[in-house]
Amino acid sequence: MTDPTYVDSYGDLLKYWRKLAGISQIDLALECDTSSRHLSCVETERAHPSRHLLLRLCTTLDIPLRARNSILISAGYAPLYEKTGLSDPEMAEARQMLVNILRISDPNPTMLLDNNMDIVMYNDGLEKLFTFFLVDPNMLLQEEKPNLNRLVLHPNGLAPYIIGYQRIYQVMMERARRSLLTRAPDQRLREILRELIQYAPEDKAPEEIPVAQLVMPLVMERDGLRVSLATTSATLGSSLNLTLQELFIETAYPTDEYSEEALRKLTA
Repeated sequence: MTDPTYVDSYGDLLKYWRKLAGISQIDLALECDTSSRHLSCVETERAHPSRHLLLRLCTTLDIPLRARNSILISAGYAPLYEKTGLSDPEMAEARQMLVNILRISDPNPTMLLDNNMDIVMYNDGLEKLFTFFLVDPNMLLQEEKPNLNRLVLHPNGLAPYIIGYQRIYQVMMERARRSLLTRAPDQRLREILRELIQYAPEDKAPEEIPVAQLVMPLVMERDGLRVSLATTSATLGSSLNLTLQELFIETAYPTDEYSEEALRKLTA
């Protein structure tokens, strides 16, 4: 399947997202009140679609907003969705909501991630956990938006204290690869992936990672303190704001009473 991060054609982009959704041309045409013949011509660019049809196709296929903008621009139309920084005045209400979510989640480590898996915001629970388990705690502070993949897999990050590092490496890398295809991030994630390849474990053959890895177990131990966590991710819903749609919240929950007590001690 063609990688959408390298495609400039609206026809190829539509075809990619249709196949990713597992929808035939006939079914998609019926959903969008057009003919399969016309849709075929749109995908091969023998016919130029109206802006209205493009938007209907994008909505039906649930294409991410950034990719919708790319499709519109490729077809000669103005982009519809704007990217707004969280620090901008019009985002004040949304930012406060996110701050409240992070605060309420304490002492469970919680962070706000963008498409590149960069940490945009985090709560006290995550800061205390990472400060304790990072080989070099400064990794959390050296960049304005530190990358979660790098923090977890780097030899100066959490990696030396992770029990079952091989599986964590595979899950993190697979999530990043899927993000390249489905979330349409910028070049930064590709560069980080190239860096992280050098941290791959060499002792065992790779395991098969399930398609829906919604919960990732993470067990770490340092200086006699063992913490067993299960991480979950949640999107911010089907917002029409490009910035909010590209953010998601990741929270780590203790899986036993000992880990729950350990988190309390770390955040005390």
